[in-house]
Amino acid sequence: MGVLIDYLDEDGGYDRNLLPALQLIADDYRAAGVLDRPVEFVVRAVQGLPTGSFHRVRDAFYELLAENVLVIFGPQVSENGVALRDHVERSAQVPIITMAGSETMLGEWVFGLPAGSLEEEPIVMATVAALDGCRTVGVAFENSLIGREYLRTTRKACHDAGLAITAEVAIPQVAADQSAAMRVLEAHRPDGLLHVGFGLGLIGMNAALAEIGWEPLRYTTTAFEFAATSPWWNEQLTGWIGLDQYDERNRTGQEFLDRFEQVHGHRPAYFFPLYACDVGRLMMTALATALPLTGEGVKDALEKIKMMPAASGAPGTRLRFGRHIRHGWLGSEFLVARKVLPGADGSVLYATIEGLIEGPVTGPDR
Repeated sequence: MGVLIDYLDEDGGYDRNLLPALQLIADDYRAAGVLDRPVEFVVRAVQGLPTGSFHRVRDAFYELLAENVLVIFGPQVSENGVALRDHVERSAQVPIITMAGSETMLGEWVFGLPAGSLEEEPIVMATVAALDGCRTVGVAFENSLIGREYLRTTRKACHDAGLAITAEVAIPQVAADQSAAMRVLEAHRPDGLLHVGFGLGLIGMNAALAEIGWEPLRYTTTAFEFAATSPWWNEQLTGWIGLDQYDERNRTGQEFLDRFEQVHGHRPAYFFPLYACDVGRLMMTALATALPLTGEGVKDALEKIKMMPAASGAPGTRLRFGRHIRHGWLGSEFLVARKVLPGADGSVLYATIEGLIEGPVTGPDR
C-alpha cells in the first residue's frame, strides 16, 4: 500500500500517529482472518504545494507505481490533488484515496475521503454562524486555488443562510502580516469573520485583530484542524470556531482509540488518527476483497463498500463508495464545529449543521 504525503511540518516530518494507526488496522484485519497476508506500507513524503512544488508530488506518485503498490493514500492538499488527477487517470493502474477537499480531482481512479469539502464546509460554517446570531460577515480568503474555490461556495452558502457579506479580502496562502486585511474587514463592522483557505493564512490573524481592537465571532474551515498539531497552533486559533472531524460521542472512534492506547500506550484524541482508521479500513477491506488482487481489482472492491461505520464525525457517520460515487462520507454530520478555549487549552465540541451543542460533551459510556 502506498502512502503519499505532500505536506511536511517545519521539521520535515508528518503526523507520527499515521503509520501506527494504519498498521494497527492491518494487524487487526490479519488477526481476524480478513486479510490472509501482511501489508507493506511504502511511503513517499515530499513538500508539495502550497509551500513546496507539485513536481515532487508527481514524481512521488510515479515512484509508488514503480514499487507495485495496489492502492495509494494521498495526496492531502487540493492543489496537488487537482494537478495529479490527470496522471492518475492516464496511468489507470491503481486507485488513490485523497483527503483533499476539491471535487475537481475526482475521477474513475481518484476516490475522495476529504477531511472536509470545499463544497460543503462553507455550508456548515455559514449555518453555525447564523445559529450564533450573525447576520453579516466579512470574508478573508486565501489567494489560491483552494481559497478561491472556497470563496465561490462561501458566497452561495452565506446567501442561503441569510448572511450578508460586507466585504471580501484576499490574503496570501502563506504566513504574512494580516493587519491591513483585517482593517478592511473591520471597517464594515460585520457580526462575524469567515476565513477560508488551506490555513496558513490564519497565522498572525489573532494578533492583527488584537492590534486593531476588534473581536468578532470567528469561523474557519477544516484549517481549524491545525489546532491539534501543536500548542503554538492552538494559540493562533484561540477563540476561533472551526470545522473538524473529531467527536467524542462517536463510539466507533473511541473504541479505536481504546485499542490504540492499549497497543501504543498513549491516546491520540484528535481527528487524524481516527481519519487514518477510516481510510485504513477502506483500503484493507478493498485489499481483502479484490478479485483479482490488482489495482483494478482494488478499485472495483472499493466501489462495493457500503454503510461502514466511521470513526470520524458525529455518531451515525458512515463510509461508502460506488459506481460513479467518489465521495466516501455518508451523513450530514461528518463535519462538526469545535472551538479553541481561552488560554489555548484544547478545543471543545461546539455545533454541527443540525444545531449548537449545549453543555459539556464527553465520550460515550464504555
